[in-house]
Amino acid sequence: MAALRSETLSTFRGILREISKQYTRVNNNRVWHKTAVDAFRTGANSTGDAAERALADAKDVLTYMRSSRVHREMMEQYWPTKGLSQEELLRRTANTVGLSLPKTVEGGAGVEDLFRGSRGVGLSNGVQDVDIPPAMEEAFKIVAGAGEKDK
Repeated sequence: MAALRSETLSTFRGILREISKQYTRVNNNRVWHKTAVDAFRTGANSTGDAAERALADAKDVLTYMRSSRVHREMMEQYWPTKGLSQEELLRRTANTVGLSLPKTVEGGAGVEDLFRGSRGVGLSNGVQDVDIPPAMEEAFKIVAGAGEKDK
């Protein structure tokens, strides 16, 4: 009986500590603390199986409270999202699973510029120093024509 009493008190003190860390210190509201104390006092007169079941439930509550607090602290420490732009948040999310975002093209480069890379040789300026298959040239013209229709 003494072991059950000390175990119950230990669990109760743990719950009160977690309530203090998560709720009372944050917003200076003691409602949760008072509710826990009232629930403990209500069940203090329980004996037998009811007391053991109440103790097991209280231990589960304590484990859940600790785990959720630790999880929240770890998320804040290792995955800070405050102050990040939407693009930065998206990039970090992709990196988490081993992916990277595609590079965006600035300055409105056309499809043929993307195809040729950084050399900047385009079909529209008449300069063509790379042999492009005729089917590919036709595809570039179709894509360029579609882009002009959108404008």
